[in-house]
Amino acid sequence: MTEQQNKLAELFAACWKDDALKARFMADPASVLKERGMPVPEGVDVKVVENADNCVHITLPTAPTNTRELSDAELSSAAGGALAQGSFDPKCNTSFAVASTCPNCAP
Repeated sequence: MTEQQNKLAELFAACWKDDALKARFMADPASVLKERGMPVPEGVDVKVVENADNCVHITLPTAPTNTRELSDAELSSAAGGALAQGSFDPKCNTSFAVASTCPNCAP
C-alpha cells in the first residue's frame, strides 16, 4: 500500500469508531483529509458516500485523454499476448516463440 492508501485506511477505521468524525468527513471531506495530511488540490471537489448492505457505489473513472487506437501493424508487432499458434508443445509442456516445432522435442 502507498502512504496515501494507508492514511485513507486509517481514516476509514477511525470513522467506523467515531460517529462525529464520520459525520464531519461526510459533510466536509476536504477539511478532514487536510487534517490527516492529505490536502485536496485547489478546485477539486471531494464527495464521500457510504456503502451499505443493500447499496454499493461504483466510481466510474473519467475517460483517458490523448489516446489513439493501434494500427493492425502495431498490434501484430506488439510484445506480449498469446503465443503464435503451434508454439506450445503439450507433450513436454514447453513454450517456444520462434521455431515451428518444439526445440526440446525436435529430432
